[in-house]
Amino acid sequence: MVIRAATVGDAAAIGRIKVRSWSSAYAEFMPATLLGALDPVQEAADWAEYMAAMPGEHRLWVAEDDSAVVGFCRTGPADHDPDLGAGAGEVYGLYVDPDRVGTGFGRRLFGHAVADLRARGHRPVCVYAYRPNESAVRFYQRAGFSLDGKTRLDDAIAEAEVRLIEPR
Repeated sequence: MVIRAATVGDAAAIGRIKVRSWSSAYAEFMPATLLGALDPVQEAADWAEYMAAMPGEHRLWVAEDDSAVVGFCRTGPADHDPDLGAGAGEVYGLYVDPDRVGTGFGRRLFGHAVADLRARGHRPVCVYAYRPNESAVRFYQRAGFSLDGKTRLDDAIAEAEVRLIEPR
């Protein structure tokens, strides 16, 4: 497995992985109309546009297996969490192709992203998971993160997210 910075050339794979992972992981609590409307071609275009204008403190990482992108992770400052302090970092999203879930790709990609945030001076590091996504919460807890009681609402889908933070 190789973890590297994403390039615009990875946009199609990232778009495909996002659609496949959302459809798999969120099927039980997100509206079917929202999941059914996800389009890997549009997602690829959106990710390519994001990468072309990516803010300086943001990073987008991909995990490759045999030269194929199998997961991605986006990170940056925890701008919406002033209670954590100005130096806090956030893992904005971690997605692995559903066929690769449970194989260690997510764990290694998440570990890389957190290590990079720490190396750039971001402390503490936090991550959010949709409240009903218990497998994601358990994944982050196994990585050493703990629920801290904070939540936020994802207005786009009207779903609550719970915050997990690394040990201080």
